[in-house]
Amino acid sequence: MKNPEKIFVAVFLIFGVIICLVRPPYQLMDEPNHFARAWQISEGIFISPSATQEEVLKTLTADNRKSFGWKNLSPDAATEKMFTASVPVSLVPDEFIFNFKDNSPPIKFSFERLKEFLTAPLKVDEREAGLIPNTGAYSPLAYFPQVLGALLGRSLDLGAGTIYYLMNLSGLIFVATCIFLSMKFLPEAKSLIFLLTMMPMILIEAASTSIDSVTYGVSFLGTTWLLSLRGKSESFSRTEIFGLILLSIMLACAKSIYGTILLLYFLIPQAHAGSLKKFLSLGAAILFLNLFASLIWSEVAGVELATSRQYLGAENIDATAQKIFILENPQVFFAAMIKAFSEYGLNFFLGFIGIWGANVDVHSTIEFYILYGIILLTFALTNGLSFKIGERFILFFAAGISTVAFFLFEYVTWMPVGAEIIRGVQGRYFIPIAPMILFALSTLPPLRNKNLIALTAGISSGAVTLLTNFFAFY
Repeated sequence: MKNPEKIFVAVFLIFGVIICLVRPPYQLMDEPNHFARAWQISEGIFISPSATQEEVLKTLTADNRKSFGWKNLSPDAATEKMFTASVPVSLVPDEFIFNFKDNSPPIKFSFERLKEFLTAPLKVDEREAGLIPNTGAYSPLAYFPQVLGALLGRSLDLGAGTIYYLMNLSGLIFVATCIFLSMKFLPEAKSLIFLLTMMPMILIEAASTSIDSVTYGVSFLGTTWLLSLRGKSESFSRTEIFGLILLSIMLACAKSIYGTILLLYFLIPQAHAGSLKKFLSLGAAILFLNLFASLIWSEVAGVELATSRQYLGAENIDATAQKIFILENPQVFFAAMIKAFSEYGLNFFLGFIGIWGANVDVHSTIEFYILYGIILLTFALTNGLSFKIGERFILFFAAGISTVAFFLFEYVTWMPVGAEIIRGVQGRYFIPIAPMILFALSTLPPLRNKNLIALTAGISSGAVTLLTNFFAFY
């Protein structure tokens, strides 16, 4: 197969565009909140303002429109200020917004409704506000593709729905670019990279306003680029040093828990930096920059961890007390994490390959997940990359630290103090670290005709995703 990476990316884009247009607006986890944050940034509001739920509800129009953001279900937290955003009413039609309180089922869409949404005038002055406690904390850089789409749409005076889809497609193009470059950096693993990106979860989220599209793209690109530098024969260029700095900042701005990808820097031969001292100094500098960028943004934006007390009215939720408990009883936290893997391991696997929808309830058949999982594992074992034992350890270690980090986050913000199990972790959280884990499994000779096999499996996955999405919403 000649130029397989071009064919792979073309297939990814074709399915991504079709699925983007077939998936009804906002029928994805937290998408109204992500969209509102991206739109807010496009209007020059880089630091999200705060308000109480009562203050937000007072801004709604007289015909009792639904607020598009989180609904604060805790009476004790009703007066707490949370991040909020305001967007044009035309961009958030009532029927598209999932109502958490009544556990709304997947909406039924139609091509006629899609046409109406695409042609609806924007009407920037008619606004609606909503709470966005989870997305208001993200840096403006985390949404830059979608922001560019919003700016382009407004400059061309496009309709509300057209701008919405343009923002989604901007995220898709960014991810496709990262995938193409990833395949160029690690040509041995291009078929495995393609299979990963054709999973329903990535196909759905890549063409959305979710921050996950940028997180996936940056994580895949950063992982493959750093691994490609292992074979570098000359000293670091200024461009490469700038690339390390940019990667460090982007990982901090997207989701800082995946900053452990930067540990792959230490797989690069130290001679490329000139001396051991310079090599270690540069490595320490990019790790520090990642942490510093994350902390600085948190201070500037006034980021506070919203907990399940605000979201769901859960009791005995206290982030400060939970942190103290973990420091005093780390064994309880790790036992809770192990128990979560034991009880929810299957859910993690299914969510990793793809379960979507506003209520995370759209999925394919169990046979598809098992078959695609076997294909992924087969291509991981035969991906063609060669690693020493120490290098495999660093790959697994970096992935493990990120895993502990997102379990820790959920334990602090979602679980009662001292809980014996951790809930709230979703399978899609493992996607950014999946390349490190799967690459490290390479032990067998590459498959014959692997690109053709991968293409067949990837197209099949795209077709299953499209059909599953169609029957769920039409």
